[in-house]
Amino acid sequence: MMGVANMQQKGVKQMKKQKTTKLSQVLKHLQTCRSITQKEAIELYGAYRLSDIIFKLRKSGYVITAITETKKDRNGNTSNFARYVLKASEL
Repeated sequence: MMGVANMQQKGVKQMKKQKTTKLSQVLKHLQTCRSITQKEAIELYGAYRLSDIIFKLRKSGYVITAITETKKDRNGNTSNFARYVLKASEL
């Protein structure tokens, strides 16, 4: 016989929403906003391995290009970073 506590735990597990992955969050972002940078991925989704996510999306057939952008940091040094852009037909 199953105890009340076990039945409650089972019910909670069944009610839990399916986990959203960082990959699906980044893909949705690309589909709605068309581009993403590493900084945006970290701030919005806690995705520290954006290049791996982009690799997996490309492997799945999405056409994503990397555009190198340059910006000055707070110390005046030049910093290069990638902006990943989803091809318009993939939207």
